[in-house]
Amino acid sequence: MTPPHPTSVAQRAGRIDESGIVGLEVLPLLVVVFVVGTLVFAQSWMALDAKIAATAGAREAARTFVEHPAAQTARAADAASRAGLRAMAGHGPTSTARVVAIGAVSNSRCARVTFEASYEVPTLALPLNGWRQITVRARSTETVDPFRHGLHGRAPCSA
Repeated sequence: MTPPHPTSVAQRAGRIDESGIVGLEVLPLLVVVFVVGTLVFAQSWMALDAKIAATAGAREAARTFVEHPAAQTARAADAASRAGLRAMAGHGPTSTARVVAIGAVSNSRCARVTFEASYEVPTLALPLNGWRQITVRARSTETVDPFRHGLHGRAPCSA
């Protein structure tokens, strides 16, 4: 076995030390991955927060409608929509929020009412798609109490 060939000082001086170059090349990639990951997380959080707000708004609207003291359906539906928007306002800005009744609503015993709350969430602005919005929706259905005071008629669902 022969010993390794000794290198001269001139040969060692001609070599370039490249021990830290890989870190500098990977650093911009890591920054881009971190920024994109943060944006995706923020987008997911906005959609989740909007879903929670829409669920709260729809549930509050349905509960307000079935518990409204007035027998007039129009007044109860208007009060329910306002209550749903107030519930959604507790979660943040509601400039794009809507609460509407789905189908025919009736303030009569055993009537089922459904309210839908919707909220517009902006998506990430990428060079190819620009600013778009997704709509987050939630629905809640309640039944008017068959034994509630102040409503006329018999309760068909209590028999």
